[in-house]
Amino acid sequence: MKTKFLKIILFTAFSISSTGISSAVENAFGSLPLVDINTAQSASDFGAEVVDKTLHPLIQNSIKSNTVIGIMISPSVKIAYLETVNGEDYFVRVGDKLGNANGSITNISSEGIEVTEDNEVIILPVRNRSVSNEIL
Repeated sequence: MKTKFLKIILFTAFSISSTGISSAVENAFGSLPLVDINTAQSASDFGAEVVDKTLHPLIQNSIKSNTVIGIMISPSVKIAYLETVNGEDYFVRVGDKLGNANGSITNISSEGIEVTEDNEVIILPVRNRSVSNEIL
């Protein structure tokens, strides 16, 4: 009796799981929806900036348009993980350029990254939650 009940449960579970997989497989390599970057930027606070698309994404927009996702610090290396306003992710180090006004990363600490731009120090704090959940 237990064996028959177990076979029925397993058959039902397998049938349900294979049906779910088959519908996912049909579009496994389908095209992704296209995102218009110009539209996405105009919806943000930084959309009013003129962006030179020929430049590297880290120097296309202002410093504050970037989000510090994480920091990795060891005795010999300091690395920060950034997300640009375009949604692209980059690892940066002290000395790397950041921002559209010739800024340079001068320090990475556990609180965030320090960028010097035109003799002004700008600190980007580490975000410990999603930027989309943040009230600006």
